[in-house]
Amino acid sequence: MKSLIPIFFSVNDAYAPYLAVALTSMKENASKEYNYHIHILNDDICESNREMLSRLNGDGFELEFISLSEKLRKIDPEGKLNEHCFGAFSSLTIYFRLFIPSLFPQYDKGIYLDSDILVPGDISELYMQPMGDKLIGAVADYSIQHITPFMRYIDMYDGVDHRNYINSGVLLLNMKRLREVDIEKKFLYLMKKYGLRTVAPDQDYLNVLCWGQIHYLDPNWDAMPSEMRSSFDNPHIIHFNLSSKPWLNERVPYSDLFWHYARRSGFYRHIRRNWRAYTRNAEAMEKYSSDINGLISLAAELCDARVSFRSLAARSQNRVRLCC
Repeated sequence: MKSLIPIFFSVNDAYAPYLAVALTSMKENASKEYNYHIHILNDDICESNREMLSRLNGDGFELEFISLSEKLRKIDPEGKLNEHCFGAFSSLTIYFRLFIPSLFPQYDKGIYLDSDILVPGDISELYMQPMGDKLIGAVADYSIQHITPFMRYIDMYDGVDHRNYINSGVLLLNMKRLREVDIEKKFLYLMKKYGLRTVAPDQDYLNVLCWGQIHYLDPNWDAMPSEMRSSFDNPHIIHFNLSSKPWLNERVPYSDLFWHYARRSGFYRHIRRNWRAYTRNAEAMEKYSSDINGLISLAAELCDARVSFRSLAARSQNRVRLCC
């Protein structure tokens, strides 16, 4: 009997087509020695998108759709999580990864992936990476290393070294250990008690809560094309982070590879139609650019905030323990 590898995505309707591209690339390159259970954590994906995605079932791949909208409403009836979602770059689905360990106690280890990716490598090799007792495995986010406000924000507000600040789009999860340290409870406590503004909500919390207990993966497991680094020796996972997305800009590195898999995803016409509409809409393009500038401005503003993750951790009396 083949061993099972659990993989998690979080997605809403808007990103369902790009998830199909990600899954198509993953399925074509994954080892046939394993079975893969794909858990699609979602914010109520429509029936037509579910049916299209379900066509990827079979040959060792099993897709399961799990709506977490109601769970979030119960956890956060006052809507505080919504307050931290910024512009085009985040939605409530970004928080889903923080609840995976408690929601799936049957797994001791798993993989979380954003949907704006390609997987030209064998995903089973990521799952087999040794991580000891570390809480998560991830790649240091070099995509922000050339943006001074972001680097300063991470150092001054998050209170972690920006050189080792990880990207949360590709995570190897030690789910057993994450349950032992109760990552979900710590996140909810900090979020509800302090309601800190953040530039990258889920990512900032993961960095702060898991600091010192992170296994750093080879960058090829989260290859993020950017101005700083456009190519990689052997990318296993290509992550089209922030605005570096082929369906917004075909000059992005690895765009040809994206369209190669998009043609076989079942959503090619839909994605192509969205691309044409976006590139012909000056207002939409300007808004996306404005959102990036807004993130940079927010990072600069928060550097001088009176209360931050860094200030909470530094309190000498009634010290708040942030790290797990």
